[in-house]
Amino acid sequence: MTDIAGDHSVLRTTPQPCTMHREHKPASHLNHRHHVWPLGLGGPDIEDNIIVICPTGHSNIHDLMKHYQIHRGKPPYSIVRRYSFKEREYALLGYRRSVRKSM
Repeated sequence: MTDIAGDHSVLRTTPQPCTMHREHKPASHLNHRHHVWPLGLGGPDIEDNIIVICPTGHSNIHDLMKHYQIHRGKPPYSIVRRYSFKEREYALLGYRRSVRKSM
């Protein structure tokens, strides 16, 4: 695992395969360890809160989570449909964990 310094946190990368998407074109060689319940929203830094995903999936989950926050858990389908089913699943899970403040 490698750490890459970011603006407010450390981005953790890994050569493990992406658990989000079956195919990557081009191939995803260095994936991210994503906290489903983000650390910045109070999430714990434990393995049960981490998934391995490609950089695109990582960005998409965070983007969709912002829509969940803006729309108080109910973003319009016109926004949600832009994301894959797995991205939707993890964005919603992260949002729900952050709202209830528990895993």
